Amino acid sequence: MTSKTKSILFFVVSTVLLFLGFDRNFLHLVPAEAFANFDKGSESLVIGRIVWTQQRGLFSDGALLGTGDAPTPIIGDAEFDHQYKTYLADGEFSTYMIYKSQSGGQGWVFSLLDSISPFSASTNLRLFRVFTALLSALTIAALLAWFHSQFGLVVASTVLLTSLVSQWLTLYGRNLFYSVWDYFLPMVAALYFLDRESRGRASNERVFYATVGALLFLKGFLSGYDFLLPPMGMVATALIYYALKDKWGLWQFTRRLLWTGLACAVGVLASFAVLAAQIGSVTGNFSDGFLHIVNTMGRRTFGTPLDPALSDFFRAGQEANVLEVIRSIAGKTAIVAGIRFTEVFVFFAVATVLVALVLFLRGGKLGDTFNAWALLIATWVSFLSPLTWLAIFKAHAYYHPFTSAIVWHMPTMFFGYALCGLLITLLFRQKSQP
Repeated sequence: MTSKTKSILFFVVSTVLLFLGFDRNFLHLVPAEAFANFDKGSESLVIGRIVWTQQRGLFSDGALLGTGDAPTPIIGDAEFDHQYKTYLADGEFSTYMIYKSQSGGQGWVFSLLDSISPFSASTNLRLFRVFTALLSALTIAALLAWFHSQFGLVVASTVLLTSLVSQWLTLYGRNLFYSVWDYFLPMVAALYFLDRESRGRASNERVFYATVGALLFLKGFLSGYDFLLPPMGMVATALIYYALKDKWGLWQFTRRLLWTGLACAVGVLASFAVLAAQIGSVTGNFSDGFLHIVNTMGRRTFGTPLDPALSDFFRAGQEANVLEVIRSIAGKTAIVAGIRFTEVFVFFAVATVLVALVLFLRGGKLGDTFNAWALLIATWVSFLSPLTWLAIFKAHAYYHPFTSAIVWHMPTMFFGYALCGLLITLLFRQKSQP
């Protein structure tokens, strides 16, 4: 069996197992109620959009997500449940309160699927979650297949098993609002593009930059700006890995990093323009959209909205200590048995020391170890992705501590677990391997 065939087989098996976890919680690692109701408030915005599309058409109210029959701007579980009940009963809303913090592309997709589906609303909702879970599984499985191609079965299996027991991946995997697969897609695309180049095949840098920029636009359009920075950080991690593995020169790396950053920025700004146009179509003033974006960024970063009347409401987020916010999110449970992220990070540190020792002591017997050193360094550099987001968007993390822990998977947890698997591989490797 060729290595390519093995990677494809591993990809298929990983997709099936991850899908069962995301869609069914088949290992029952997450309490049933938590799995069924994870961040229902955010997901209800998508359901509200589907109902409103049925009533008024796809582009009504700017095609923005929203809440039907909301009595006040501040709503709770009763209003969230009302969105689902109305949709499942083929009901209608009397009013619609738009959600202006993202374009709601996922709402467009599910509204279109709903409009052409011959099935009942309850079946459609089930299929929407299946569809989302499958996309999440395919994307993560593609990442695992990349690890398989780089480091072999032991490393890839280690990342697969730890992904299966991650409660955060399980919770996010099928959520219609987050569509978490598009958070990881830019990095996965970057890894495969750079791997193709690394293997001596023809590549086009302009295509790379255009692809990354387009996927960042897609992320902003489909699932908004929650965890805006980590997708960019994950692409940077891919660049750093291949820069180390393939011994790029400083200028080559710097140039590629800057152009990639520019492509990401263009993609995000383009998605901002679309959102501003959507908001402007509702308010009648295009500038209202940009003002809302700036206001949202202000309150989610440093807790400082443009509207002084809201300052007191967001004061706690503004005054929150960055280190305390990071400590809080790092103290969340990472995997089963109550193991926290901080404890996993200590394990990564131990694995790092041991891998480095093995590489120093047995380097001559192991052959080409550039990919091992690249993984080791990229793992620790990857911490900058979640840490930068937590530092800049501290207010968001402060107000949403129970949904922010997924950021550690972007991509530090994957690379850290791969490093642990690499330690096992290096210890038992007997001779130089290509």
